[in-house]
Amino acid sequence: MGTFYTIIISDYKQRTRSYAFLVTLAISLYFAHSFVPAADAKYTTVRIGNYIGVQNAAWIGYVTAMMTSVFLSMTGFYLTNSGIKKDVDTGVGEIVATTPISNLNYLLAKAWSNFLVLLSITACVFVMGIALFFIRSGGYPFEVVQFILPYLVITVPTIFFIAALAVTGEVFLYRYAILMNIGYFFFFCAMGTLDAGGAGVLDLFGNTPVATAMQETVLHHYHDANTALSMGFNFGGKKAIHSFIFEGVHWTAASVLSRALWIGLGLLLIFISSKFFHRFNIRQKIKAKKKSKFPKIIPQAVILKDIKLSELPPVTSAYGIFPFIKTELLMLFRKGPRWLWLINLGGMIALAFAPLTVAHQIILPILWFLQVGRWSDLATKEKTNRIHYFTYASYRPLTRLLPAQIMAGIILSLVLASPLLVRYLVAMQFLPLVSIVMGGGFIVLFAVALGILSGGKKLFEILFFMFTYANVELVPFTDYFGGINHNVNYLVLIAGLIAFLAFVSFMLRRLEISRV
Repeated sequence: MGTFYTIIISDYKQRTRSYAFLVTLAISLYFAHSFVPAADAKYTTVRIGNYIGVQNAAWIGYVTAMMTSVFLSMTGFYLTNSGIKKDVDTGVGEIVATTPISNLNYLLAKAWSNFLVLLSITACVFVMGIALFFIRSGGYPFEVVQFILPYLVITVPTIFFIAALAVTGEVFLYRYAILMNIGYFFFFCAMGTLDAGGAGVLDLFGNTPVATAMQETVLHHYHDANTALSMGFNFGGKKAIHSFIFEGVHWTAASVLSRALWIGLGLLLIFISSKFFHRFNIRQKIKAKKKSKFPKIIPQAVILKDIKLSELPPVTSAYGIFPFIKTELLMLFRKGPRWLWLINLGGMIALAFAPLTVAHQIILPILWFLQVGRWSDLATKEKTNRIHYFTYASYRPLTRLLPAQIMAGIILSLVLASPLLVRYLVAMQFLPLVSIVMGGGFIVLFAVALGILSGGKKLFEILFFMFTYANVELVPFTDYFGGINHNVNYLVLIAGLIAFLAFVSFMLRRLEISRV
């Protein structure tokens, strides 16, 4: 058991000291502050029909717990799905493989460290929720149970399942990180649909019992037939909103059991994964490489002739950027499984034939998100593969290599969006066309800047997922490609952000090169 606890503690310390954790924590606290809108705010987060609750302990406690459950489900998987991979990359896994710890205990330790990371963020949001109560409660009594109970019943089972799912994804899809990231996006969207439909036991986020209690309160006191749950950042229409007093949820044994089932399902996933875990056994790979390296039939020796230097072609220097762009494009296109390009081609066909609004607002951001594995390490793969000492010492890496990587990423984004660009060009609609081009530049520079800043790809994967989901939900301020906002002022804003990201990227890379 000593090894078990050592893995948990060391893994937890390593994760909580990363840029991705700190940024996710900062974003979580920012969103936690906005989970309970001020009285003069122009948006709502949780609404029952045309009613929102007064800001008493029950309302603030349950709303923050519900929103935290959804938010950490959105970001937690991408924050924690690299624990095993890091052990493989650093060689720690080979040391772990020689210890007596079982596969089940090792994976459980990884799941527990994932859970503690997400629980730490939850604890910070919990404290923020209590602080919001004393700021905005308006004289209602403080009831600590109305904060503790929703977090224990709603949020904790959700984040435990996400922590276990991240370990399971690494076990079964450790060779296909791109597929794992993309698959979770669609899984999260599916869970959100089930949650909105009141799926009960299939409700991963745990919002159904709370929504039911709120709807019953509104129906009982106001006899309003419109009790549909609206959850998220809903802008506009707040003038017609009325208030009601929410006093919490009476949790039944069945409701608590339905939440505990998600913890049990997480443990079951870990148990199943332990039966298929590779335990860092690379001997089979080495044998396969050796067999493929040496042919079965050894050819006859070939007599080598003398090499005449005068007959060799002359060496010519090439200081241009185009060979770099070509190489970066080839690496982008060849990265990931080949069949993923069939999905990309399907998305491009959908861009060509779907209605313009659907193609621009929904299909395009999802198609670009499918490239998250390609763009996430666009400017960090040299460090990942430990060859940055060579690349940074090459001829003018700041004005040749980095611009080539950025241009290759932008070219990929425009190739994928080309059917939609052609449709806008034929229709003589130049404003959305320019918006898409600038959107491709923005997201690539965003990946480059975050990659150089954090030294890895995790931070970009988390934020890109949030951006994509928010765009699919038509949140206006996350629209970086002009799907919702169609005006020149917004293009100027995006252009300013692109210039800022480019400046930050080059300054950070210049600082890195000076330190090598």
